Amino acid sequence: MRKLHPVAIAVAIAACTSAFANADSCQRPYVEINKLQGATAESPVVGQTVETRGLVLATLYADSKTPQLLLQSLQPDLNDQTAEAILVTDSVLAQKTAPGTILHLRGTVREINGMTALTNTDNSFAATCGKTTAPEPVPVKLPRQTNDSWERLEGMWLSFPQPLIVNDTYTLARFGEVLVADKRLRVATEIEQPGKTASQFEAAQQLSELMLDDGSQIQNPDPVPFVADGLAANRTLRVGDTLRGVQGFLLQTKQGYRLLVSQMPTHDATNPRPSAPPAKTQQELRIASFNVLNFFTGEGKNPFPTKRGASSADELTRQQAKMVAALAAMDADVIGLLEVQNNGFEKGGALQTLVKALNQQVGSDMYQAVLPKEKPGTDDIMVAMIYRSAAVKPVGQAAVKLDGPFSKGSRPPLAQSFVHTTSGQTVTVGINHFKSKGSCPKEPSADSDQQDGQGCWNGARVAAATALNQWLVTNPTGVSTDYQVIMGDFNAYRKEQPIQTLEQAGWQHLANATEVHSSFVFKGRSGTLDHALASKALHAKLQRFAHWSINADEPEVLDYNMEHKTPEQQQTWYAPTPYRSSDHDPLYMDFKF
Repeated sequence: MRKLHPVAIAVAIAACTSAFANADSCQRPYVEINKLQGATAESPVVGQTVETRGLVLATLYADSKTPQLLLQSLQPDLNDQTAEAILVTDSVLAQKTAPGTILHLRGTVREINGMTALTNTDNSFAATCGKTTAPEPVPVKLPRQTNDSWERLEGMWLSFPQPLIVNDTYTLARFGEVLVADKRLRVATEIEQPGKTASQFEAAQQLSELMLDDGSQIQNPDPVPFVADGLAANRTLRVGDTLRGVQGFLLQTKQGYRLLVSQMPTHDATNPRPSAPPAKTQQELRIASFNVLNFFTGEGKNPFPTKRGASSADELTRQQAKMVAALAAMDADVIGLLEVQNNGFEKGGALQTLVKALNQQVGSDMYQAVLPKEKPGTDDIMVAMIYRSAAVKPVGQAAVKLDGPFSKGSRPPLAQSFVHTTSGQTVTVGINHFKSKGSCPKEPSADSDQQDGQGCWNGARVAAATALNQWLVTNPTGVSTDYQVIMGDFNAYRKEQPIQTLEQAGWQHLANATEVHSSFVFKGRSGTLDHALASKALHAKLQRFAHWSINADEPEVLDYNMEHKTPEQQQTWYAPTPYRSSDHDPLYMDFKF
Protein backbone atom coordinates (compact mmCIF):
# COMPACT_ATOMS: atom_id res chain seq x y z
CA MET A 1 0.00 0.00 0.00
CA ARG A 2 1.29 3.46 -0.90
CA LYS A 3 2.39 5.46 2.10
CA LEU A 4 0.58 8.79 2.39
CA HIS A 5 2.53 11.96 2.99
CA PRO A 6 1.51 13.90 6.15
CA VAL A 7 0.11 16.74 4.02
CA ALA A 8 -2.14 14.33 2.17
CA ILE A 9 -3.31 12.83 5.44
CA ALA A 10 -4.18 16.33 6.64
CA VAL A 11 -6.17 17.00 3.47
CA ALA A 12 -8.14 13.80 3.95
CA ILE A 13 -9.07 14.46 7.57
CA ALA A 14 -12.33 16.25 8.28
CA ALA A 15 -11.76 19.81 9.44
CA CYS A 16 -11.55 20.51 13.15
CA THR A 17 -13.07 23.57 14.76
CA SER A 18 -11.07 26.73 14.01
CA ALA A 19 -9.93 29.03 16.77
CA PHE A 20 -11.51 31.85 14.74
CA ALA A 21 -15.28 31.95 14.82
CA ASN A 22 -16.22 35.49 13.73
CA ALA A 23 -19.54 34.50 12.16
CA ASP A 24 -20.22 38.06 10.99
CA SER A 25 -17.33 37.82 8.55
CA CYS A 26 -19.06 34.92 6.80
CA GLN A 27 -21.75 37.39 5.69
CA ARG A 28 -19.30 39.92 4.25
CA PRO A 29 -18.57 40.29 0.52
CA TYR A 30 -15.22 38.96 -0.67
CA VAL A 31 -13.02 38.72 -3.75
CA GLU A 32 -12.59 35.29 -5.26
CA ILE A 33 -9.04 33.93 -5.17
CA ASN A 34 -8.85 33.62 -8.95
CA LYS A 35 -9.45 37.38 -9.16
CA LEU A 36 -6.54 37.96 -6.79
CA GLN A 37 -4.32 35.77 -8.93
CA GLY A 38 -5.26 37.29 -12.26
CA ALA A 39 -4.13 35.98 -15.63
CA THR A 40 -0.61 37.44 -15.60
CA ALA A 41 2.60 36.67 -13.73
CA GLU A 42 1.79 39.22 -11.03
CA SER A 43 -1.45 39.77 -9.16
CA PRO A 44 -3.49 42.75 -10.46
CA VAL A 45 -4.10 43.85 -6.84
CA VAL A 46 -0.57 43.68 -5.41
CA GLY A 47 -0.30 45.92 -2.36
CA GLN A 48 -4.05 46.14 -1.82
CA THR A 49 -5.88 44.98 1.30
CA VAL A 50 -8.69 42.61 0.37
CA GLU A 51 -11.12 40.13 1.86
CA THR A 52 -11.28 36.67 0.35
CA ARG A 53 -12.70 33.27 1.16
CA GLY A 54 -11.62 29.78 0.26
CA LEU A 55 -11.09 26.18 1.21
CA VAL A 56 -7.97 25.41 3.22
CA LEU A 57 -6.33 23.02 0.81
CA ALA A 58 -3.22 22.13 2.79
CA THR A 59 -0.91 23.13 5.59
CA LEU A 60 2.60 23.60 4.22
CA TYR A 61 5.79 22.97 6.20
CA ALA A 62 3.83 21.85 9.23
CA ASP A 63 7.07 20.68 10.85
CA SER A 64 8.60 24.18 10.77
CA LYS A 65 8.31 27.29 12.93
CA THR A 66 6.52 29.12 10.11
CA PRO A 67 3.86 26.86 8.62
CA GLN A 68 1.69 28.30 5.84
CA LEU A 69 -1.67 27.61 4.27
CA LEU A 70 -2.91 27.12 0.76
CA LEU A 71 -6.39 28.54 0.21
CA GLN A 72 -8.38 27.43 -2.85
CA SER A 73 -11.23 29.21 -4.63
CA LEU A 74 -14.77 28.20 -3.71
CA GLN A 75 -16.07 29.18 -7.14
CA PRO A 76 -13.51 28.45 -9.87
CA ASP A 77 -13.82 30.66 -12.94
CA LEU A 78 -13.78 29.51 -16.55
CA ASN A 79 -10.40 31.07 -17.31
CA ASP A 80 -7.69 28.40 -17.30
CA GLN A 81 -5.03 31.14 -17.15
CA THR A 82 -5.94 32.10 -13.59
CA ALA A 83 -4.75 30.00 -10.68
CA GLU A 84 -7.39 28.89 -8.19
CA ALA A 85 -5.27 28.96 -5.02
CA ILE A 86 -3.25 31.43 -2.99
CA LEU A 87 -0.58 31.19 -0.31
CA VAL A 88 -1.47 32.47 3.18
CA THR A 89 1.61 33.32 5.26
CA ASP A 90 -0.06 33.56 8.68
CA SER A 91 1.65 30.87 10.78
CA VAL A 92 -0.86 31.28 13.63
CA LEU A 93 -3.71 30.49 11.28
CA ALA A 94 -1.73 27.60 9.83
CA GLN A 95 -1.23 26.07 13.25
CA LYS A 96 -4.89 26.39 14.27
CA THR A 97 -6.82 25.80 11.05
CA ALA A 98 -7.18 22.34 9.59
CA PRO A 99 -7.42 21.47 5.89
CA GLY A 100 -11.02 21.21 4.80
CA THR A 101 -12.03 24.43 6.59
CA ILE A 102 -13.71 27.22 4.65
CA LEU A 103 -11.88 30.31 5.81
CA HIS A 104 -12.73 34.00 5.41
CA LEU A 105 -9.69 36.30 5.61
CA ARG A 106 -8.63 39.87 5.28
CA GLY A 107 -5.04 40.68 4.29
CA THR A 108 -2.62 42.34 1.91
CA VAL A 109 -1.74 40.80 -1.43
CA ARG A 110 1.99 40.44 -2.09
CA GLU A 111 4.28 38.63 -4.48
CA ILE A 112 6.77 36.52 -2.51
CA ASN A 113 9.52 35.18 -4.77
CA GLY A 114 7.02 35.46 -7.60
CA MET A 115 4.22 33.63 -5.79
CA THR A 116 1.00 35.48 -5.03
CA ALA A 117 0.33 35.46 -1.28
CA LEU A 118 -2.04 36.93 1.28
CA THR A 119 0.02 38.53 4.03
CA ASN A 120 -0.55 40.64 7.17
CA THR A 121 -3.85 38.90 7.76
CA ASP A 122 -6.18 40.60 10.23
CA ASN A 123 -7.34 37.88 12.60
CA SER A 124 -10.23 40.04 13.81
CA PHE A 125 -11.82 39.30 10.42
CA ALA A 126 -10.79 35.66 10.26
CA ALA A 127 -13.71 33.25 10.41
CA THR A 128 -14.52 29.64 9.68
CA CYS A 129 -17.54 29.49 7.41
CA GLY A 130 -18.06 25.75 7.20
CA LYS A 131 -16.27 22.57 6.33
CA THR A 132 -15.99 20.50 3.18
CA THR A 133 -13.94 17.72 1.65
CA ALA A 134 -10.94 18.52 -0.50
CA PRO A 135 -11.43 18.56 -4.28
CA GLU A 136 -9.68 16.13 -6.57
CA PRO A 137 -6.22 17.20 -7.74
CA VAL A 138 -5.98 18.74 -11.21
CA PRO A 139 -4.42 16.30 -13.71
CA VAL A 140 -1.37 17.71 -15.50
CA LYS A 141 0.92 16.21 -18.12
CA LEU A 142 4.53 16.89 -19.04
CA PRO A 143 5.93 18.39 -21.15
CA ARG A 144 4.11 21.69 -20.94
CA GLN A 145 3.26 23.47 -24.16
CA THR A 146 5.63 26.19 -25.29
CA ASN A 147 3.44 29.05 -24.06
CA ASP A 148 2.09 27.23 -21.03
CA SER A 149 3.39 28.76 -17.80
CA TRP A 150 3.26 27.11 -14.40
CA GLU A 151 1.84 30.44 -13.18
CA ARG A 152 -1.71 29.45 -14.09
CA LEU A 153 -1.50 26.49 -11.68
CA GLU A 154 0.29 28.26 -8.83
CA GLY A 155 -0.66 26.94 -5.40
CA MET A 156 -2.97 24.26 -6.79
CA TRP A 157 -3.13 20.55 -6.00
CA LEU A 158 -1.87 18.67 -9.07
CA SER A 159 -1.59 15.05 -10.12
CA PHE A 160 0.56 13.52 -12.86
CA PRO A 161 -1.04 10.37 -14.27
CA GLN A 162 2.03 9.64 -16.40
CA PRO A 163 5.23 7.98 -15.09
CA LEU A 164 7.97 10.53 -14.45
CA ILE A 165 11.69 9.89 -14.86
CA VAL A 166 14.27 10.84 -12.23
CA ASN A 167 16.83 13.24 -13.73
CA ASP A 168 18.77 14.51 -10.72
CA THR A 169 19.23 13.45 -7.10
CA TYR A 170 21.98 15.93 -6.14
CA THR A 171 19.91 17.47 -3.31
CA LEU A 172 17.95 14.31 -2.42
CA ALA A 173 19.63 13.55 0.90
CA ARG A 174 20.30 17.16 1.92
CA PHE A 175 16.94 18.77 1.13
CA GLY A 176 14.60 15.95 0.09
CA GLU A 177 14.43 17.03 -3.56
CA VAL A 178 14.32 15.12 -6.85
CA LEU A 179 14.22 16.57 -10.37
CA VAL A 180 11.84 14.66 -12.64
CA ALA A 181 10.67 14.91 -16.25
CA ASP A 182 8.68 12.92 -18.75
CA LYS A 183 11.96 11.54 -20.18
CA ARG A 184 15.67 11.53 -19.50
CA LEU A 185 17.03 15.01 -20.22
CA ARG A 186 20.27 15.43 -22.14
CA VAL A 187 22.97 18.07 -22.32
CA ALA A 188 22.03 20.05 -25.41
CA THR A 189 25.52 19.95 -26.95
CA GLU A 190 25.61 16.18 -26.56
CA ILE A 191 22.83 16.03 -29.15
CA GLU A 192 22.92 19.30 -31.08
CA GLN A 193 25.52 21.68 -32.45
CA PRO A 194 26.47 24.55 -30.09
CA GLY A 195 24.65 27.81 -30.60
CA LYS A 196 21.07 28.41 -31.67
CA THR A 197 20.16 24.77 -32.27
CA ALA A 198 21.43 23.70 -28.85
CA SER A 199 19.65 26.64 -27.19
CA GLN A 200 16.35 25.66 -28.79
CA PHE A 201 16.84 22.05 -27.71
CA GLU A 202 17.46 23.11 -24.11
CA ALA A 203 14.49 25.50 -24.10
CA ALA A 204 12.24 22.62 -25.15
CA GLN A 205 13.65 20.39 -22.41
CA GLN A 206 12.85 22.96 -19.73
CA LEU A 207 9.17 22.38 -20.48
CA SER A 208 9.61 18.76 -19.42
CA GLU A 209 11.11 19.17 -15.95
CA LEU A 210 9.76 19.72 -12.46
CA MET A 211 11.40 19.65 -9.04
CA LEU A 212 9.74 17.43 -6.44
CA ASP A 213 10.05 18.50 -2.80
CA ASP A 214 9.30 16.29 0.20
CA GLY A 215 7.34 19.16 1.79
CA SER A 216 9.64 19.46 4.78
CA GLN A 217 12.09 22.19 5.74
CA ILE A 218 14.21 19.75 7.72
CA GLN A 219 17.69 19.39 6.25
CA ASN A 220 19.30 15.96 5.99
CA PRO A 221 15.96 14.15 6.43
CA ASP A 222 16.10 10.68 7.91
CA PRO A 223 14.85 8.52 6.33
CA VAL A 224 15.58 9.98 2.92
CA PRO A 225 12.30 10.44 1.00
CA PHE A 226 11.33 9.00 -2.39
CA VAL A 227 13.16 5.71 -1.71
CA ALA A 228 11.02 2.83 -0.49
CA ASP A 229 12.22 1.79 2.99
CA GLY A 230 14.80 4.59 2.96
CA LEU A 231 18.11 5.12 1.21
CA ALA A 232 20.87 2.57 1.85
CA ALA A 233 23.97 1.24 0.14
CA ASN A 234 21.80 -1.45 -1.45
CA ARG A 235 18.65 0.70 -1.85
CA THR A 236 19.15 3.53 -4.26
CA LEU A 237 17.26 6.03 -6.40
CA ARG A 238 19.06 6.31 -9.72
CA VAL A 239 18.78 8.85 -12.48
CA GLY A 240 16.65 7.06 -15.07
CA ASP A 241 14.39 5.43 -12.46
CA THR A 242 10.63 6.02 -12.56
CA LEU A 243 8.26 7.63 -10.07
CA ARG A 244 4.54 6.89 -10.44
CA GLY A 245 1.49 8.46 -8.85
CA VAL A 246 3.07 11.89 -8.36
CA GLN A 247 0.75 14.38 -6.62
CA GLY A 248 1.41 17.62 -4.82
CA PHE A 249 1.05 21.38 -4.41
CA LEU A 250 2.74 23.73 -6.86
CA LEU A 251 4.78 26.54 -5.32
CA GLN A 252 6.98 29.23 -6.77
CA THR A 253 10.24 29.88 -4.90
CA LYS A 254 13.59 31.59 -5.41
CA GLN A 255 14.74 28.39 -7.10
CA GLY A 256 11.73 28.30 -9.43
CA TYR A 257 8.56 26.22 -9.41
CA ARG A 258 8.43 23.03 -7.36
CA LEU A 259 5.85 20.45 -6.35
CA LEU A 260 5.49 19.74 -2.63
CA VAL A 261 4.36 16.13 -2.78
CA SER A 262 1.13 15.29 -0.99
CA GLN A 263 1.93 11.58 -1.01
CA MET A 264 5.09 9.65 -1.66
CA PRO A 265 5.08 8.35 -5.23
CA THR A 266 5.84 4.76 -6.10
CA HIS A 267 9.43 4.09 -7.11
CA ASP A 268 10.25 1.70 -9.96
CA ALA A 269 13.91 0.84 -10.51
CA THR A 270 13.69 1.14 -14.29
CA ASN A 271 17.43 1.93 -14.49
CA PRO A 272 18.85 -0.85 -12.31
CA ARG A 273 22.46 -0.96 -11.26
CA PRO A 274 24.57 -2.67 -13.92
CA SER A 275 26.64 -5.69 -13.10
CA ALA A 276 30.32 -5.93 -14.06
CA PRO A 277 31.24 -5.48 -17.73
CA PRO A 278 30.97 -8.68 -19.78
CA ALA A 279 34.02 -10.91 -19.79
CA LYS A 280 36.38 -10.39 -22.69
CA THR A 281 37.87 -13.28 -24.63
CA GLN A 282 41.50 -14.25 -24.25
CA GLN A 283 42.26 -12.80 -27.68
CA GLU A 284 40.81 -9.37 -26.89
CA LEU A 285 42.59 -6.34 -25.51
CA ARG A 286 40.55 -4.27 -23.03
CA ILE A 287 41.46 -0.62 -22.49
CA ALA A 288 39.63 1.56 -19.95
CA SER A 289 39.52 5.08 -18.57
CA PHE A 290 38.49 5.95 -15.01
CA ASN A 291 38.19 9.30 -13.23
CA VAL A 292 39.13 8.40 -9.65
CA LEU A 293 37.62 11.60 -8.18
CA ASN A 294 40.58 13.22 -6.47
CA PHE A 295 42.35 10.20 -5.06
CA PHE A 296 44.65 11.99 -2.60
CA THR A 297 46.83 10.27 -0.02
CA GLY A 298 48.52 13.42 1.29
CA GLU A 299 51.96 11.79 1.07
CA GLY A 300 54.81 14.29 1.48
CA LYS A 301 52.65 16.92 3.22
CA ASN A 302 50.42 17.13 6.25
CA PRO A 303 48.29 14.12 5.35
CA PHE A 304 44.80 15.32 6.22
CA PRO A 305 42.90 17.23 5.26
CA THR A 306 44.35 17.33 1.76
CA LYS A 307 43.41 19.95 -0.83
CA ARG A 308 40.98 17.52 -2.41
CA GLY A 309 39.55 14.08 -1.87
CA ALA A 310 39.37 12.31 1.48
CA SER A 311 39.46 14.57 4.54
CA SER A 312 40.55 11.84 6.95
CA ALA A 313 42.32 8.50 7.01
CA ASP A 314 38.97 6.76 7.49
CA GLU A 315 37.54 8.45 4.41
CA LEU A 316 40.60 7.47 2.37
CA THR A 317 40.12 3.84 3.40
CA ARG A 318 36.49 3.99 2.29
CA GLN A 319 37.34 5.77 -0.96
CA GLN A 320 40.12 3.33 -1.79
CA ALA A 321 37.92 0.30 -1.15
CA LYS A 322 35.23 1.51 -3.55
CA MET A 323 37.75 2.49 -6.19
CA VAL A 324 39.67 -0.76 -6.29
CA ALA A 325 36.42 -2.74 -6.31
CA ALA A 326 35.44 -0.88 -9.47
CA LEU A 327 38.87 -1.12 -11.12
CA ALA A 328 39.13 -4.83 -10.42
CA ALA A 329 35.66 -5.53 -11.80
CA MET A 330 36.50 -3.83 -15.09
CA ASP A 331 39.13 -6.49 -15.81
CA ALA A 332 41.05 -4.15 -18.13
CA ASP A 333 44.54 -4.65 -19.50
CA VAL A 334 45.37 -0.94 -19.70
CA ILE A 335 43.63 1.66 -17.51
CA GLY A 336 44.01 5.41 -17.84
CA LEU A 337 43.40 7.24 -14.56
CA LEU A 338 42.32 10.83 -13.97
CA GLU A 339 42.37 13.06 -10.87
CA VAL A 340 45.19 11.16 -9.19
CA GLN A 341 47.07 13.31 -6.68
CA ASN A 342 50.24 14.62 -8.28
CA ASN A 343 52.49 13.64 -5.37
CA GLY A 344 55.12 11.50 -7.02
CA PHE A 345 55.61 7.89 -8.05
CA GLU A 346 57.18 6.56 -4.86
CA LYS A 347 55.64 4.28 -2.26
CA GLY A 348 52.95 6.23 -0.39
CA GLY A 349 52.17 8.43 -3.37
CA ALA A 350 48.63 8.23 -4.70
CA LEU A 351 49.45 6.24 -7.84
CA GLN A 352 51.51 3.53 -6.16
CA THR A 353 49.03 3.34 -3.27
CA LEU A 354 46.24 2.66 -5.76
CA VAL A 355 48.27 0.04 -7.64
CA LYS A 356 49.16 -1.76 -4.41
CA ALA A 357 45.54 -1.79 -3.25
CA LEU A 358 44.33 -3.02 -6.65
CA ASN A 359 46.82 -5.88 -6.64
CA GLN A 360 45.68 -6.86 -3.18
CA GLN A 361 42.11 -6.85 -4.46
CA VAL A 362 42.85 -9.13 -7.42
CA GLY A 363 45.21 -11.31 -5.41
CA SER A 364 48.42 -10.87 -7.41
CA ASP A 365 50.96 -8.29 -8.53
CA MET A 366 49.57 -8.23 -12.05
CA TYR A 367 49.15 -4.42 -12.30
CA GLN A 368 52.03 -1.99 -12.67
CA ALA A 369 52.20 1.77 -13.15
CA VAL A 370 53.54 3.62 -16.15
CA LEU A 371 56.30 5.86 -14.78
CA PRO A 372 57.32 8.81 -16.96
CA LYS A 373 60.68 10.48 -16.34
CA GLU A 374 59.13 13.95 -16.02
CA LYS A 375 56.84 15.12 -13.27
CA PRO A 376 53.46 15.48 -15.01
CA GLY A 377 53.03 19.21 -14.52
CA THR A 378 52.40 21.38 -11.48
CA ASP A 379 48.65 20.85 -11.11
CA ASP A 380 47.44 19.22 -7.89
CA ILE A 381 46.10 16.33 -9.97
CA MET A 382 47.55 14.34 -12.84
CA VAL A 383 46.61 11.70 -15.36
CA ALA A 384 48.24 8.29 -14.93
CA MET A 385 48.23 4.85 -16.47
CA ILE A 386 48.45 1.31 -15.15
CA TYR A 387 48.65 -1.99 -17.03
CA ARG A 388 48.33 -5.73 -16.53
CA SER A 389 51.84 -7.04 -17.06
CA ALA A 390 50.68 -10.49 -18.22
CA ALA A 391 48.58 -8.99 -21.01
CA VAL A 392 50.70 -6.14 -22.35
CA LYS A 393 54.34 -5.05 -22.29
CA PRO A 394 55.32 -1.37 -22.44
CA VAL A 395 57.63 -0.45 -25.32
CA GLY A 396 59.36 2.81 -26.11
CA GLN A 397 59.14 5.55 -23.53
CA ALA A 398 56.36 7.01 -21.41
CA ALA A 399 55.80 10.47 -22.89
CA VAL A 400 54.32 13.56 -21.23
CA LYS A 401 53.58 16.84 -23.01
CA LEU A 402 54.22 19.73 -20.65
CA ASP A 403 54.20 22.78 -22.92
CA GLY A 404 51.62 24.78 -24.86
CA PRO A 405 48.05 24.57 -23.54
CA PHE A 406 49.19 21.85 -21.11
CA SER A 407 51.48 24.16 -19.15
CA LYS A 408 48.44 25.49 -17.28
CA GLY A 409 44.78 24.48 -17.18
CA SER A 410 44.57 21.24 -19.13
CA ARG A 411 46.57 18.54 -17.40
CA PRO A 412 49.61 17.25 -19.32
CA PRO A 413 48.64 14.17 -21.36
CA LEU A 414 50.45 10.87 -20.94
CA ALA A 415 51.16 8.41 -23.77
CA GLN A 416 52.60 4.91 -23.65
CA SER A 417 52.94 2.21 -26.30
CA PHE A 418 52.25 -1.43 -25.45
CA VAL A 419 52.71 -4.75 -27.19
CA HIS A 420 49.65 -6.94 -26.78
CA THR A 421 51.07 -10.29 -25.71
CA THR A 422 48.42 -12.47 -27.34
CA SER A 423 48.38 -10.84 -30.79
CA GLY A 424 51.83 -9.27 -30.91
CA GLN A 425 50.30 -6.01 -32.08
CA THR A 426 51.49 -2.64 -30.78
CA VAL A 427 49.02 -0.03 -29.50
CA THR A 428 49.76 3.52 -28.32
CA VAL A 429 47.44 4.70 -25.56
CA GLY A 430 46.98 8.34 -24.53
CA ILE A 431 45.17 9.51 -21.39
CA ASN A 432 43.93 13.10 -21.20
CA HIS A 433 42.18 15.57 -18.93
CA PHE A 434 41.28 18.91 -20.54
CA LYS A 435 40.43 22.08 -18.65
CA SER A 436 36.99 22.12 -17.03
CA LYS A 437 34.12 24.47 -17.81
CA GLY A 438 34.11 26.09 -14.36
CA SER A 439 36.09 28.93 -12.72
CA CYS A 440 35.48 31.26 -15.63
CA PRO A 441 38.03 33.99 -16.47
CA LYS A 442 37.49 37.20 -14.51
CA GLU A 443 38.00 39.42 -17.55
CA PRO A 444 36.07 38.94 -20.82
CA SER A 445 38.06 36.92 -23.32
CA ALA A 446 37.78 34.20 -25.92
CA ASP A 447 37.67 31.74 -23.04
CA SER A 448 34.62 33.39 -21.45
CA ASP A 449 31.25 31.69 -21.74
CA GLN A 450 30.02 32.50 -25.25
CA GLN A 451 26.46 31.45 -24.32
CA ASP A 452 26.51 28.77 -27.02
CA GLY A 453 26.27 25.82 -24.64
CA GLN A 454 29.99 25.03 -24.44
CA GLY A 455 30.71 26.88 -21.20
CA CYS A 456 33.93 28.64 -20.24
CA TRP A 457 37.44 27.83 -21.46
CA ASN A 458 36.23 26.27 -24.70
CA GLY A 459 39.06 27.99 -26.56
CA ALA A 460 41.58 26.40 -24.20
CA ARG A 461 40.08 22.96 -24.80
CA VAL A 462 40.14 23.42 -28.58
CA ALA A 463 43.80 24.44 -28.34
CA ALA A 464 44.47 21.34 -26.23
CA ALA A 465 42.77 19.10 -28.80
CA THR A 466 44.81 20.62 -31.61
CA ALA A 467 48.08 20.33 -29.69
CA LEU A 468 47.30 16.76 -28.63
CA ASN A 469 46.82 15.66 -32.22
CA GLN A 470 49.97 17.42 -33.40
CA TRP A 471 51.98 15.82 -30.58
CA LEU A 472 50.79 12.28 -31.25
CA VAL A 473 51.66 12.60 -34.95
CA THR A 474 55.29 12.82 -33.87
CA ASN A 475 55.15 9.39 -32.16
CA PRO A 476 56.26 10.80 -28.78
CA THR A 477 56.72 7.31 -27.28
CA GLY A 478 59.34 6.57 -29.93
CA VAL A 479 57.13 3.86 -31.39
CA SER A 480 55.31 4.06 -34.73
CA THR A 481 52.06 2.12 -34.98
CA ASP A 482 48.78 2.44 -36.86
CA TYR A 483 46.94 1.41 -33.69
CA GLN A 484 46.39 4.45 -31.47
CA VAL A 485 43.71 5.46 -28.99
CA ILE A 486 43.17 8.61 -26.95
CA MET A 487 40.74 8.70 -24.06
CA GLY A 488 39.83 10.47 -20.84
CA ASP A 489 37.86 13.42 -19.54
CA PHE A 490 37.87 16.02 -22.31
CA ASN A 491 35.39 18.24 -20.41
CA ALA A 492 33.49 18.63 -23.67
CA TYR A 493 30.30 17.01 -24.86
CA ARG A 494 30.04 15.06 -28.11
CA LYS A 495 28.99 17.92 -30.42
CA GLU A 496 31.32 20.52 -28.93
CA GLN A 497 34.36 21.91 -30.75
CA PRO A 498 37.15 20.06 -28.90
CA ILE A 499 35.70 16.65 -29.85
CA GLN A 500 34.84 17.86 -33.34
CA THR A 501 38.43 19.09 -33.74
CA LEU A 502 39.78 15.64 -32.99
CA GLU A 503 37.30 13.94 -35.29
CA GLN A 504 38.13 16.34 -38.10
CA ALA A 505 41.80 15.43 -37.62
CA GLY A 506 40.95 11.81 -38.40
CA TRP A 507 40.31 10.32 -34.98
CA GLN A 508 37.34 7.93 -34.95
CA HIS A 509 34.95 8.29 -32.02
CA LEU A 510 34.33 4.85 -30.56
CA ALA A 511 30.79 5.59 -29.38
CA ASN A 512 28.16 4.72 -31.95
CA ALA A 513 26.80 8.02 -33.24
CA THR A 514 23.25 6.64 -33.31
CA GLU A 515 23.33 5.71 -29.62
CA VAL A 516 22.99 8.13 -26.71
CA HIS A 517 25.84 7.74 -24.24
CA SER A 518 26.23 9.32 -20.83
CA SER A 519 29.06 9.49 -18.31
CA PHE A 520 28.12 12.51 -16.20
CA VAL A 521 25.04 14.19 -14.75
CA PHE A 522 25.05 17.94 -14.04
CA LYS A 523 22.04 20.03 -13.04
CA GLY A 524 19.59 17.45 -14.31
CA ARG A 525 21.23 16.92 -17.69
CA SER A 526 23.02 13.74 -18.74
CA GLY A 527 25.91 13.82 -21.16
CA THR A 528 29.33 12.45 -22.02
CA LEU A 529 32.49 14.22 -20.91
CA ASP A 530 34.51 11.00 -21.04
CA HIS A 531 35.42 9.89 -24.54
CA ALA A 532 37.62 7.48 -26.47
CA LEU A 533 38.78 8.07 -30.04
CA ALA A 534 40.98 5.77 -32.08
CA SER A 535 42.95 5.75 -35.28
CA LYS A 536 41.08 4.35 -38.26
CA ALA A 537 43.05 1.10 -38.16
CA LEU A 538 42.33 0.48 -34.48
CA HIS A 539 38.69 1.49 -34.83
CA ALA A 540 38.30 -1.36 -37.32
CA LYS A 541 39.29 -3.82 -34.57
CA LEU A 542 36.68 -2.59 -32.05
CA GLN A 543 34.48 -5.30 -30.57
CA ARG A 544 32.60 -3.27 -27.95
CA PHE A 545 32.59 0.15 -26.36
CA ALA A 546 30.56 1.22 -23.32
CA HIS A 547 30.33 3.49 -20.34
CA TRP A 548 29.82 1.48 -17.17
CA SER A 549 27.04 3.43 -15.43
CA ILE A 550 28.01 2.85 -11.81
CA ASN A 551 28.52 6.45 -10.68
CA ALA A 552 26.80 9.37 -12.41
CA ASP A 553 23.30 7.95 -11.96
CA GLU A 554 23.74 7.28 -8.23
CA PRO A 555 22.95 9.69 -5.36
CA GLU A 556 26.10 11.54 -4.31
CA VAL A 557 25.66 10.61 -0.63
CA LEU A 558 26.38 6.96 -1.38
CA ASP A 559 30.05 7.84 -1.89
CA TYR A 560 32.82 7.50 0.70
CA ASN A 561 32.38 10.89 2.37
CA MET A 562 31.24 11.04 6.01
CA GLU A 563 30.18 14.69 6.31
CA HIS A 564 26.53 15.56 6.97
CA LYS A 565 25.79 11.96 7.92
CA THR A 566 24.86 10.44 11.25
CA PRO A 567 27.01 7.54 12.50
CA GLU A 568 24.25 5.19 11.39
CA GLN A 569 24.09 6.75 7.92
CA GLN A 570 27.86 6.49 7.59
CA GLN A 571 27.37 2.76 7.86
CA THR A 572 24.08 2.13 6.07
CA TRP A 573 24.84 4.39 3.10
CA TYR A 574 28.29 2.99 2.48
CA ALA A 575 29.50 -0.27 0.99
CA PRO A 576 32.91 -1.16 -0.51
CA THR A 577 31.30 -1.71 -3.91
CA PRO A 578 31.84 0.03 -7.26
CA TYR A 579 28.65 2.09 -7.01
CA ARG A 580 29.32 5.83 -6.58
CA SER A 581 33.06 5.24 -6.43
CA SER A 582 33.37 8.46 -8.46
CA ASP A 583 31.17 11.12 -10.05
CA HIS A 584 32.07 10.07 -13.62
CA ASP A 585 31.25 6.74 -15.20
CA PRO A 586 34.29 4.82 -16.45
CA LEU A 587 34.49 3.67 -20.05
CA TYR A 588 35.97 0.54 -21.54
CA MET A 589 36.62 -0.80 -25.03
CA ASP A 590 37.61 -4.21 -26.37
CA PHE A 591 39.73 -4.76 -29.49
CA LYS A 592 40.42 -8.01 -31.32
CA PHE A 593 43.30 -8.25 -33.77
